[in-house]
Amino acid sequence: MPQPENANILKHLQTLVGERNPFSTPDPLEQAAGYIAHQFQSTGLAVSREAVPFEGITSHNIFGLKEGMDPSADTFILGAHFDSVQGTPGADDNASAVAALLEVARCLEGTSVKAPILFAAFTLEEYGFIGSRQMAARIKESGESVSGMISLEMLGYRTREPGSQTYPPYVPADRYPDTGDFIAVVGNGPSQALTLGLAKVLKQTTPELGVESLVLPGRGDQFVEVQLSDHCAFWEQDFKAAMLTDTAFFRNPHYHQATDTLETLDIDFIREICAGLAEYLIDPKV
Repeated sequence: MPQPENANILKHLQTLVGERNPFSTPDPLEQAAGYIAHQFQSTGLAVSREAVPFEGITSHNIFGLKEGMDPSADTFILGAHFDSVQGTPGADDNASAVAALLEVARCLEGTSVKAPILFAAFTLEEYGFIGSRQMAARIKESGESVSGMISLEMLGYRTREPGSQTYPPYVPADRYPDTGDFIAVVGNGPSQALTLGLAKVLKQTTPELGVESLVLPGRGDQFVEVQLSDHCAFWEQDFKAAMLTDTAFFRNPHYHQATDTLETLDIDFIREICAGLAEYLIDPKV
């Protein structure tokens, strides 16, 4: 299997970084969708679009399907949103995750995977997970079989400054590092096996990558701060799902700011994450 490369990740970031908002900058949002579709197609994925109407505008989810070797295996979803809030170039939030999504797809080109993998680029996450909620509800209603889902949410900010990492009040901070130099895997009770399985593969594949995991009790409904990404849309429909994140505003001072720029990102960090993700997706344990 090819290994992720910094040059590819940087190319994706250079293309994607810049405000991508359906109301203030609709053209860049649509250009990002087109770029993602082109990249999916270039890695051999079967590409489709899903129209997502919202408050008088329509944008699109972009999907790329990789067939699996086991015809009885349920589809596994790897997703990331590509929109940004107004007033920010959205480098970490969430171009970093989209770049990882695209690079993982490239790494798996030509590699056999057990289960079908659906690469999903979601629109309108910043307005309440509109794109992923539409998709999750559609899957639930249709009865399609999905084994699990990973939401990639801000993967590019790493700092080795002591005291740079904070936590919500219900997370026992004494059990976790106070330095923001790790990637976090967050799941709920039904998603425990997925969460811990992903964390294990990330650690084994890239030993230099710090990995921490958190499994919330029940469906995770009471823990608002860790519901702020597209995995939440799948929790709502009782699918197994986990979020992979650099912890956003618990670490990154540029969250939803004009300073969320390419220069603040750690490309090596994204590459290390991609290596573990690609390895995990060959045979996801959920």
